[in-house]
Amino acid sequence: MTLLPSCREVQTQLTEYAEGTLPLPRRIGIWIHLFFCHVCAGFLRGLRALPGLAKRALAPPEAAPEEASRALAEIQTRLKRQQS
Repeated sequence: MTLLPSCREVQTQLTEYAEGTLPLPRRIGIWIHLFFCHVCAGFLRGLRALPGLAKRALAPPEAAPEEASRALAEIQTRLKRQQS
């Protein structure tokens, strides 16, 4: 790898770059590349956004307490009918 890596090299090492696990010369080369290449910088922004997006996607939906109480009461009623 040269001091200034290609887009392909940068994109294959973005995870390690973001985690800080690359050797210093590679990190510097990628940093310089990212400074000039808006496409690769966009990939890095997307990579850094993934944990927050995943957390929001997996979070349980927020329901109003009244709605949740009604839903729970309906489920309990149906379960009692099935047991009878």
